[in-house]
Amino acid sequence: MILEFLRSLGVWNWFIAGVVLLALEIFAPGNIFVWFGVAAIVTGGIAYLAAGLGWQIELIIFVVLAVVLALAGRRLFGRGSDPGEQPLLNDRAQRIVGSVYVLAAPIIDGRGRIRIDDTQWRISGPDAPSGTRVRVISADGPVLTVVRAD
Repeated sequence: MILEFLRSLGVWNWFIAGVVLLALEIFAPGNIFVWFGVAAIVTGGIAYLAAGLGWQIELIIFVVLAVVLALAGRRLFGRGSDPGEQPLLNDRAQRIVGSVYVLAAPIIDGRGRIRIDDTQWRISGPDAPSGTRVRVISADGPVLTVVRAD
């Protein structure tokens, strides 16, 4: 019964499948179902214009179009390796590296704290009294390594 219904739709199966795949992109974003949907719609158009194609030929056309469109879409719209204008935007600790600050509290036994903007950072480095200028040389997670900036 279902197969007879699908056969009665003919090439409209491709258009319906294309719309369903395009709608699926809304619920599962990732920019992949859109290319399968477009391939299905184009396959439906080809099958409509070239009446009499067998389902095997239509399936081959769909697969080839889907692969070509997915690869072209990935190449055209995929993320490049360009880090952008602010590559350290979400890595605050790495943005601090190289900066010089004044200690408000001393470094004792190689450990201390420093206030940078609105955040208290744990620091490690040589013992130093408060008021000493220090340069941040590296960041290991939430711990900054500092040296005297003299």
